[in-house]
Amino acid sequence: MIKNALLSLKKNIGKTILLFVIIVVITNLVIAGLSIQSATKKSMDQIRSSLGNDVTLSVDFRNMIKNRKPSEAVSNETSLTTTMADSLKDLKYVKNYNYQISTSANSNSISAVETASDNSNNQPEQASNQVDFTISANTTMKYLDSFTNNNYKLTKGRLLTTKDQNTNNCVIETNLASDNDLSVGDTFTITTTVNDETITQELTIVGIYEIQSTNEIGSAHFNNPVNTIYTDLSIGQTLTGSSENITSAIYYLDDPENAEAFVELAKKKSDIDFDTFSLDANNRLYQQNASSLESMQSFAKMFVWIVVIAGSAILCLILALTIRNRYYEIGVLLSLGQSKVKIIAQQLIEVGLIAVVVFVISLGTGQLTSHYMGNMLESSPSSNVMQMGQKGDQPNDNQNQSDSNQQKNNTQTKENFLGNMMQGPSNQELDVSITGETVIQLAGVTAAICIVSIAVPAAYVLRLTPRQILSRKEG
Repeated sequence: MIKNALLSLKKNIGKTILLFVIIVVITNLVIAGLSIQSATKKSMDQIRSSLGNDVTLSVDFRNMIKNRKPSEAVSNETSLTTTMADSLKDLKYVKNYNYQISTSANSNSISAVETASDNSNNQPEQASNQVDFTISANTTMKYLDSFTNNNYKLTKGRLLTTKDQNTNNCVIETNLASDNDLSVGDTFTITTTVNDETITQELTIVGIYEIQSTNEIGSAHFNNPVNTIYTDLSIGQTLTGSSENITSAIYYLDDPENAEAFVELAKKKSDIDFDTFSLDANNRLYQQNASSLESMQSFAKMFVWIVVIAGSAILCLILALTIRNRYYEIGVLLSLGQSKVKIIAQQLIEVGLIAVVVFVISLGTGQLTSHYMGNMLESSPSSNVMQMGQKGDQPNDNQNQSDSNQQKNNTQTKENFLGNMMQGPSNQELDVSITGETVIQLAGVTAAICIVSIAVPAAYVLRLTPRQILSRKEG
């Protein structure tokens, strides 16, 4: 049958070339759709593992203001407690957690890093009330965003963990350490006032970090992160005069998709008043990116189905016309006793041989097609939104500039569309490279198209008897 199939392909060279071209187009479009599907799934997995997997429990002052009576003052006595936070830490979906206390302190043994705005402030009454340091007390520093996203980098020593519970260990910024000639192992004291009582706390440096992003630098030294001192939660409780109250509790979930489910579960399982306290699912970036990627994935899936259906229909039509021109040959073969299965198999081999050659070629040309289509999708407005979301939150003073740049980028995208089409995708997050899974899917789709394209017209012809087939004129 293979020999007969090769002879038939050689004899009907016009038909062979036509089938070759059509199958090339179909396979390239299919592989492009499959590659984009694979790329969007991979991107969603990457975003899912790096964004929006935390939920924060804190006092909801905005809701308290909204629900207060006219002219009624908002109470400052409302506080989140460790007992409330503990009621959620063992719920389903929670992998890790961190309790935080944010407070401030001064020091007589070290000096804060000054900024230009500090030096220009000559008002004595402001200076007398000014605090030098921000104290960030945590259960653990392992999951703090500034360190996990590499905005802050540990340069010496280590970060605080749960093993530092009830110790006076701390982590400070490299500029603060340099200005005060401090290193790992050194100690210093900080002070604060609670209920007219001065509290003095000695701290031991176990780690020094460096700020990598200039956007993190604040204008006043209290807000400047170089003057932030990280301590264990117990230090924060000592400085605030409460062994129970905390500022917030952050729960790190196993999957950001479970954020809403966790919030609903927390409301059912705990006695926390959620009119006073809020659970903020910090998954805005994930939702924004996921929405764009899901739209792209749906488009790619729909595109593949359209190509498969349309391609199969076109091949069926061409092969039906081809088989019609071979009535005499089929009738003779049936009269000589050849089974219908072998006749269909020969037709399938002919198309299969063409498909194999096309499949190999498409592994190269399909990559180019995938890049072109990926670039088209990335140039769409929804993709521009996605790229903005991937940059993360920006400081307020840079937001207007970012919006202006985004409008300029949208204009340039439209003007350079044809030029972009001839390049690979500019967004490295959308990796449209052909994977092993894509190759297997392409092989399956190609085989299915070939089988359907042969089976449908062959079944129509082979339902006739040899006499009926031979009685019809070729052409």
